[in-house]
Amino acid sequence: MTSSGLSSHQHKINMWLQLLINGICLGAVYALIAVGFAIVFSVLKFSNFAHGGMISACAFMGYFFQARFKTAPPIWVTIIVTALCGVVFALFLDMIAYKSIRKHKSPNIYYFLASLTISIIITSILNVFFSKNPLAFPMIFKTTTFSVGSLKVSKMDTMILVISVVILVALMFLINKTKIGLAMRAVAINPDTSKLMGINSSLILVMIFSIAGSLAGVSGVLLGCKYGVYPDLGQTMMVKGFIASVIGGLGSLGGAIAAAFLLGIIEMFWTFLFGSLSTPVMTFVVMLLFLFVRPQGISGKFAKEKV
Repeated sequence: MTSSGLSSHQHKINMWLQLLINGICLGAVYALIAVGFAIVFSVLKFSNFAHGGMISACAFMGYFFQARFKTAPPIWVTIIVTALCGVVFALFLDMIAYKSIRKHKSPNIYYFLASLTISIIITSILNVFFSKNPLAFPMIFKTTTFSVGSLKVSKMDTMILVISVVILVALMFLINKTKIGLAMRAVAINPDTSKLMGINSSLILVMIFSIAGSLAGVSGVLLGCKYGVYPDLGQTMMVKGFIASVIGGLGSLGGAIAAAFLLGIIEMFWTFLFGSLSTPVMTFVVMLLFLFVRPQGISGKFAKEKV
């Protein structure tokens, strides 16, 4: 093979590796959103579509927190503050929308309607007070990329990947290796029986919504840093997170994470090969194929009440 042929071959390999890295970084963001869906579904058995509105609201909170300082604070400070705001916001929404539904033991469709209504209200309020023109977070890095051999890797994508992986690992440890996580899993399996075993299900629900709210806060800042802050930011990304949670197996955190990374990689390669216009259609087609071939999702856990 000639030197030009080798160079062309190496260029193709680098291109595919670049797409793979970008897909993994994109999947990391989808994973945070998907887990926010899955953790609520695992206990309350409904898809919390208000999560998208919360992400948008938290993105604006993070932006204005940084904007109020002459010198922007470190991004990790903004993430922590916004995550705490997300917790408060999530608990507030639970108190005004979901608590009454639980109290009256209403059908699950009421959760769906309440979450959808909240999402629309949040997005509408943001659209009233803010334009659709994206607001930009202050520059975090002086240079946007760094080199790994012949590859160019985005510093922003790397930061998002590292933060997402750390949070997801910590969350999986909490769920699978601690007594609190055991209590969460018990309530998810059977809330009534868990009460008889002395588990405070009300406290567990507070923790579930707190985790979902903190994930919305982190997601809002990370998405805002990458794409800019605008009212429909959360709604746009919420669809991807929902699809990932469905493909992973509704209520399965591990399945949601795996599906999110898979979706990010597929989306990146599809966009490169076929363009961005057909990408939204592709993601829904993938979800429908999984529902047809493997309705229990990647996790393999199947429960009629969840489907």
